[in-house]
Amino acid sequence: MSTAPPIEPAPAGLPANRGCWKGALLGCGGAAVLVVACLVGLGIYVQKRPGAVTDMLMERIRDRYASDVTEGDKANLEAAYAEFRSALEGKRVHGEDLERVRTTIKLGREIHREEVLELTRVFREAAAPGGTRSTEQGTGGAATEPTSPPAEATPVP
Repeated sequence: MSTAPPIEPAPAGLPANRGCWKGALLGCGGAAVLVVACLVGLGIYVQKRPGAVTDMLMERIRDRYASDVTEGDKANLEAAYAEFRSALEGKRVHGEDLERVRTTIKLGREIHREEVLELTRVFREAAAPGGTRSTEQGTGGAATEPTSPPAEATPVP
């Protein structure tokens, strides 16, 4: 008959519970709460001050102009952005117009002339009284100005 060896108590200098799970759970839980609070704060800030986000996006655009963008195009974009920014501060820009601006801006690469012209048009439409809602209602959904062609043509097989 075999017997199991008796369990000996821990030495006097060591704590009885040597695991670190409780401390890790409390530390990670506190960090998770802090991260969630920061994300909620950032979301509230962006909703209250959308101009801060568009300012940051415009700085990125200014740094990435392609060589085909002329000084006149840049000046037109800056003027359209100034109109858009003042309309944004006056709370005259609708949510869907702001979303159109965000989807028009492509970051991470050079900004070519066609994209600058499109962004200028989107800024002007969003800053217009009533935004794109008035443009679409007045013409039955048709655009009042001819739209620019797509940046790249799709090859036909």
